[in-house]
Amino acid sequence: MAEASAAPAAAGGRHQRRLRNYLLDQRFQLKYTGYLVAIAVVLSAALGLVLWRTSRAVIAQSHEAVNQGEQVVSLGREVVSESQKVSAVVQMNIVKDPVYSDNPALLDAFKSDASKQDERLKKQQKALEEQASLLKQQSVDLTARQHTMFVTLFSVLGLLVVGIGFAGIIVTHRVAGPIFKMKRQIRELGEGKLKIPGKLRKGDELVDFFEAFDLTVRSLRQRQEHEIALLDAAMEKLEEGSAGLESLKELRAEMQDALDA
Repeated sequence: MAEASAAPAAAGGRHQRRLRNYLLDQRFQLKYTGYLVAIAVVLSAALGLVLWRTSRAVIAQSHEAVNQGEQVVSLGREVVSESQKVSAVVQMNIVKDPVYSDNPALLDAFKSDASKQDERLKKQQKALEEQASLLKQQSVDLTARQHTMFVTLFSVLGLLVVGIGFAGIIVTHRVAGPIFKMKRQIRELGEGKLKIPGKLRKGDELVDFFEAFDLTVRSLRQRQEHEIALLDAAMEKLEEGSAGLESLKELRAEMQDALDA
């Protein structure tokens, strides 16, 4: 039981250590990563605003087309209705007209022509209704696609911002690493230790600056080694019965400690 409970804790500790390893200088890294994320958020918001306004204009045009189509269909219905009423009145008058009542063929021809006219109007009305229905469906589909597009867009932009944040931490880590090493080395120099700096990792930045710093430390070491050599030579000459030899040995030991630290 204890081993099972310790395993997740160990895993969490490793993740925390990895995060701390990437955040060597939290103030510096989070500051510039925040700048990058802020720029990404502003650009994403601007892009989203432009797309939203454009999409809203397209949707408004689509709704306007649907409204116009519905108005045309409504007018078409009225035309068909009025045409049918007029046709019925005309047929009643024609039936009573002696010219048509005495000529059945002419009456049948009129009725056939009136029927064809009604059928043509009905077909036109049906076509208008189908077109209006199609426009309405297109408007609904366009609204649905707009919603899907915005969900996808904001998801992608959100992932982009998060990705830029992680990328910013990684990039600043490559700068913070050399700075962290040089700050530690400068503290050691202040304590009188002339330890040669370790090498940079592959992919670290500030290579030229770090090489110049490394050269400076090596030059200080060479100077210290030269002074130690001079002290060694002086002590050899004073080896026989000199009162100040012990203090020179102590000074020489301190200088050597600075090299060996």
